Amino acid sequence: MEDTKEKVGKKKIIISLLVVLTVSVIAFFVVFYIWKMNFYQTHFLPNTYVNGVACSELDAASVAEILKEDVSEYALTVLGRNEHGEQTELGIIAAKDMGLKRKDDLAEVQELLEQQDESGWLRAVLSKQEHNLSVVHVTEFDEDALKKCVMQWDAFDEASMIAPVDAYISEYKEELKGCAIIPEVSGTQLDVDMAISSIEALILSGGDCIDLVEQNCYLSPSVLATDEKLIATWEKLNKWLGTSVTYDWNTFEVIVDGSVIESWIIIEDGKPVLDEEAVAAFVAKNASEYDTYGKSHKFITTLGVELTLPTGGFGWKTDREAVTQELISYIMEGTVTETKPIYSNTAPRHGMDDIGNSYVEADLSNQHLYLYHNGELVFETDFVSGAMNSTPDCISPAGIFDITYKTANQVLRGADYEQFVYYWMPFYGNYGMHDATWRWQFGGEIFKTDGSHGCLNLPLDSAAVIYNYIYTGYPVICYYY
Repeated sequence: MEDTKEKVGKKKIIISLLVVLTVSVIAFFVVFYIWKMNFYQTHFLPNTYVNGVACSELDAASVAEILKEDVSEYALTVLGRNEHGEQTELGIIAAKDMGLKRKDDLAEVQELLEQQDESGWLRAVLSKQEHNLSVVHVTEFDEDALKKCVMQWDAFDEASMIAPVDAYISEYKEELKGCAIIPEVSGTQLDVDMAISSIEALILSGGDCIDLVEQNCYLSPSVLATDEKLIATWEKLNKWLGTSVTYDWNTFEVIVDGSVIESWIIIEDGKPVLDEEAVAAFVAKNASEYDTYGKSHKFITTLGVELTLPTGGFGWKTDREAVTQELISYIMEGTVTETKPIYSNTAPRHGMDDIGNSYVEADLSNQHLYLYHNGELVFETDFVSGAMNSTPDCISPAGIFDITYKTANQVLRGADYEQFVYYWMPFYGNYGMHDATWRWQFGGEIFKTDGSHGCLNLPLDSAAVIYNYIYTGYPVICYYY
């Protein structure tokens, strides 16, 4: 019994001691926890960093002292670009160049300290999670001294700056058979006020390097090589300049290509415009040079005499309006082709000697007609031409003409006559060739006193022969010696 009582007593003593120990430990922990809370009211929690500096267990003054850097060693590197568009160092601003000094950070650090929850100190210890805080360093500098410093650099000298140049379309280049887009030039022209403001802002934030390109401090071209409007204009220009029209202009080669067209194009509001008046002038110039219509012709008569004769409605005549509009259409489509001009009047043969070798030759002085066909004299006859003793409109005209049309069994009418003919072959207005059955003599000097009203009067059988050979457009050459 006594042993049992003794064991029970010892057990009660142990339990009591454990209770006392437990209470003591709890009391100690509570006291320690409260003490730590009080400590962290004036010190930073574990795992705390301010501006990247470890500040655990430190008070505000200690942290402020650590953060207090010696600004005399501060320097700001300023980057920009050179004339080749490459990044380059423009200069370095040292603290002494601008009178840089820093204010005490204690107030800002103290404010951070007051914002932390000291009751969570144990959690901060156990979690080991970093608490990153920051303060903004407050610095001061002499703005005038800073400006004076940077304005000494070549990059800030306006005389040394290269102004930006917009991308543009070049003139016509023969080797390209078109134009090229000339890329923009970025240049080195700074917005000085913006650049200085950007530098000042970085100094205040504590940065040590600034790129004025990234800060958009350079003036930039307003049109880049990638500009859609510029590219569209360039593509249309090159389409037009890619045109190549080779004309056989009355046996003369006339080429219209980019080297010609480029002078007809102007740019209005960024868009190519074709000068249609210039196109028309080009057509008119070539028509005037290569057309034979209305120009005097040299002609060697059957008797071997060379004469210079005017033309009536004979020769090659370009339809200038039609050719102009066709050429404009070719240019708009960038056409490559070989062609001939559109003519409103033609001749038997191309070239400046366009009469050919089939024609009627009327020697008005000798009142004799020669009919040539394919280079051969196939027929000749006398005739009676317009009366030389009458009014001027009765005198047969001299010149080079062609048959307007031909018809049989026609009644010719004038102011004082009405006459039936079997063959009517007009070649110049109301002047023409026809049979004159009322006459019994032809040739000689009849025309001087008893001539026609201007037509060539022919024997009936002669008129029939000629009628069967000739056709619309057949040349008729009339002349006096």
